[in-house]
Amino acid sequence: MDIITMATNVVPDRSLAFTLTVVIGGIGIVLGTLLVLILVFFAFGKIMSVSQARAKKKEAKKIQSEMQANLSKVSAPAPTPTPASAPAPAVEDGIPQEVVAAISAAVYAMDGGAGVVRSITKKTGSPITTRNPWAQAAVADNTRPF
Repeated sequence: MDIITMATNVVPDRSLAFTLTVVIGGIGIVLGTLLVLILVFFAFGKIMSVSQARAKKKEAKKIQSEMQANLSKVSAPAPTPTPASAPAPAVEDGIPQEVVAAISAAVYAMDGGAGVVRSITKKTGSPITTRNPWAQAAVADNTRPF
């Protein structure tokens, strides 16, 4: 006899039916609780996304109204200065003109016309020693401090 049986005079039920009932009930309770938590977090995510969308829409309306107010204040459009043409970039031999045009257009789009392409060269180095850009992004993301 063990100590609990001697102290309480209660004999534990060790039948297979009782054991299965306790195990199945425990698994059911754990899965039910997990389902409730999933539903709570799903609802919280929906609520937050709706509130963020409303905030973005409100901010967009505010910016639009400010822009309309600024446009109504301006009587005549200001003359746009013509940018001085930058010298042609130094291009390494073997790079097609289409690639140069695409790179220049990308720089123009990113900087709004303020950037200047001075030279375009091919990247040198062994593909074995250089890291894939996706791998570099993964390393940067995984080693980012909290």
